[in-house]
Amino acid sequence: MTQALFHSWSTDRTRVCATVVLLVAYAAPAFAQNIAPNQNFDSGLPPWAVFVSSAPDPVGAPVTGPTWLNNVDINNNLASGSGFVDINTSQPQANAGSGIAQCVDFASTSVSLVNYGIGIRVPSTTTTDASVNATVEMRLFSGAGCSGFITGGSQGRTLLAGLASNTTWYLIGDPNFVPPGAPVSAMSAQIRAYLREVNGGSPTVGSYQVDFDAAHLVLNSTTPVHLQSFDVE
Repeated sequence: MTQALFHSWSTDRTRVCATVVLLVAYAAPAFAQNIAPNQNFDSGLPPWAVFVSSAPDPVGAPVTGPTWLNNVDINNNLASGSGFVDINTSQPQANAGSGIAQCVDFASTSVSLVNYGIGIRVPSTTTTDASVNATVEMRLFSGAGCSGFITGGSQGRTLLAGLASNTTWYLIGDPNFVPPGAPVSAMSAQIRAYLREVNGGSPTVGSYQVDFDAAHLVLNSTTPVHLQSFDVE
């Protein structure tokens, strides 16, 4: 599946400082809210679980974890945390993935639009050599428990040189995913956040790491995520 950059809160010319304040606002109408459980990783990882790619795709593997971090948060909130993931690239395999995922059940819904995404931080200790991509993926299902795959979307950001920073967060996702043949009837959705080895990439180290926070999964609305304020330098 093609990976594409949707949006970032920092560019090569604009660096978001440590004073970033992210406030997430959700609209009141039905299904205009974020339905992703533990979206802010407040007290642990569950219901986020280990996700690794598997056959027929290249098999992915973590070095450790994933792990909940209680001292890293997109809002510097001492009462919250984030999810740390890594990928083992000691035996490079293009498109192998390692990260976290969860399935969300809901009442049967006619879905015409999906807004999904997650924030990522690339720690300064991570090597950024364009061989790994941080990816968020959304998949719709006709049945509960993520059974009966319908369709899905995927967006990501390649870890290019200079991207690593302990104070900068980026948003990856798609606020306007339209399912082919929309509307489609769905009863569950899966959201995945993971690291993926890039086609043609040549890893220079055996592992790469990112932190994930502020996930969102919203059906039939584009309203939930707003970057309320930020400083630039």
